[in-house]
Amino acid sequence: MFEVHGYVDGVAYAAASGRARPEAAATTGVVSGSPVAVTLLSERQGRTVSAPHQTPIVLDISNPVSILTALRVWTQVVREVGDVPPQMT
Repeated sequence: MFEVHGYVDGVAYAAASGRARPEAAATTGVVSGSPVAVTLLSERQGRTVSAPHQTPIVLDISNPVSILTALRVWTQVVREVGDVPPQMT
């Protein structure tokens, strides 16, 4: 499980991936946290995420690797905390 902290269009967010947390402000798939980040991921579920020097990946909100890739590409990530998938470091 890991947390990502950053900004979506200037709005700060924190999102955790790894398991759904019903006590969080918003949850979809295995992502919980700030509604701004969770809504962005939920609305873009199934879209292709293209990052430089990486094979394009389809956003799957049950897959932590695709979640982290999407947040890195579509938001301004400030900090990643916890067990970031090894292929993402």
